Amino acid sequence: MKSIIEELYYGNIDAKDIALPEKKRKKELDLYDKLKATLSKESDELFEKFIELTDDHYDELMRMIYKRGVSTGIMIAAEAFIEGEKLCD
Repeated sequence: MKSIIEELYYGNIDAKDIALPEKKRKKELDLYDKLKATLSKESDELFEKFIELTDDHYDELMRMIYKRGVSTGIMIAAEAFIEGEKLCD
């Protein structure tokens, strides 16, 4: 088994490659296309700005969730290491 630290260092672990299954993505894109077809030029521009802004916020939220998950995992590991067998009492 390789070291998780080495895997992280060499960039072999990357959560950005996680994607929705193609079937769900297709439904999303079909709905997007239907909506876009109904928009005026001005509405389309506003909608695209909205999509871009929400994408940025979503990326920021995912980073926050990732950081919280890593921090929680480290705290659990630290407590288990410090408390040792007392946790089993």
